[in-house]
Amino acid sequence: MHAPLTTVTLHTGETKDLSDFYKDGSLVLVFLRHLGCIFCREQIAELRPHTDLNIVLVSMAKAQEAEDFREKMEIPQPVISDPNKLLYEAFGLRRGSFSQIVSPTIMRKGIGTFNKGNRPGMMKHDPWMLAGVFRVDPDGEVSFTHYSSDISDNMSGDEIARLLKQK
Repeated sequence: MHAPLTTVTLHTGETKDLSDFYKDGSLVLVFLRHLGCIFCREQIAELRPHTDLNIVLVSMAKAQEAEDFREKMEIPQPVISDPNKLLYEAFGLRRGSFSQIVSPTIMRKGIGTFNKGNRPGMMKHDPWMLAGVFRVDPDGEVSFTHYSSDISDNMSGDEIARLLKQK
């Protein structure tokens, strides 16, 4: 799989080629669910310490909303605004089934996430969209894919950091 050759809009409203993010070194794209999702917020908390790594988040929010969320959540990484879910589609992300959104296991994990200090917010975007993580190498080749099996299936920040440190 190759990363799409496309222009993206950042949380600042600036547009740039997606390839600008990986032309000088591997990139990890972290696709978030809706910004009110407690597991999305847990993912952000896991990534917050990794300011020195080439990680870019992708959100379904419009640019200003992504900027406001980035500021509120103290996100150090850039956020791509993809309200039409074109990147989600290009990377093969799908909407989940009922059992991938609601189950006793997910509820237990949600309580654990809540107990770690993460709080849910308002659902403003597609609550059925699942998340994913992709490593894109400098040649544009996607060398790693992780499609979330349910809404609680996030890679840890340390796992993502290891992805970028692999040759």
